[in-house]
Amino acid sequence: MIGILGEALIDFISGIGADGKECYYPYSGGCALNAATAAARLGSKVLYIGKLSRDMFGRKMQSHFLENNVRLKKSLCSVEENSMIGFAKLDSAGAASYVFYSMGTTPTVLTKEEIINVLEEEPEVDFLHIGSVALALDISGEQIREALLQLPARPFVFLDPNVRPTVIVDFETYRRRLLEVASLSQLIKLSHEDLQLMFPYASEQEGVQSLLKAGAGHVVLTRGKDGLTWFASSGFSCHVDAVDVKVVDTVGAGDTVSGALLTFLQEHSLQDPSAITAELAEEALEFASSAAAITCSRKGCDPPWRQDIKL
Repeated sequence: MIGILGEALIDFISGIGADGKECYYPYSGGCALNAATAAARLGSKVLYIGKLSRDMFGRKMQSHFLENNVRLKKSLCSVEENSMIGFAKLDSAGAASYVFYSMGTTPTVLTKEEIINVLEEEPEVDFLHIGSVALALDISGEQIREALLQLPARPFVFLDPNVRPTVIVDFETYRRRLLEVASLSQLIKLSHEDLQLMFPYASEQEGVQSLLKAGAGHVVLTRGKDGLTWFASSGFSCHVDAVDVKVVDTVGAGDTVSGALLTFLQEHSLQDPSAITAELAEEALEFASSAAAITCSRKGCDPPWRQDIKL
């Protein structure tokens, strides 16, 4: 089973209303919610490890999870804290820039003890996805880091930094935490932009090698229209081109890649990262690229169901 640890929030995405003026429409979103949705729609058993508010947005997200066959922990639902919200403004190419409102919201009150308890109660979780805003916020990021360090038995850790500079108070503190979590991860999936933010004075190759040297066995780099590349600490690399598609927007495309990669790893029983060969990595990238292309062809993060993917 895939465990998804991170933020679920409401994304208000820019659009044009009936009166022709700019307005913002609410969607269930967040890195964790989107990745969980993508993996579940592709056929994986998925557990969301995070808190949901009893407010109207929390109820909306709870319904979203259940409608998409994502399991929830009852003890983490209907908490008093408010839901996190974000605003996403789309440019002419459909790319989004974000602002988040997080103080005192549900992602900030999940404790390391609760994370550890869930994973001990759910031994079926053999892949654990971690990211993005929840890791960037100091209070929740430290809880995640400490939980990983204290877990008696750690599953395959899949890290998606999905760097959001607007929520980072001190970038060096964040970078140190991120590199420590990277050292505990088996696979890191990040965008070219994430890599530049993490290693602003390094070349792409130097940045990737820094992550591999930190301890990650594999790094997957997403490049938007230029495709995806897989780098392994064992020395191989492979690349697949992006699927040509008419882009509506790119919201959730990276999270769909994460959900698809996790589904592939689970279906092929690749809990041991050393078992991932160049051939398997290329097949995984093709699957993820196909899934992400479908998401990009739709408004907001609306990942494909398994039957939508034709390979």
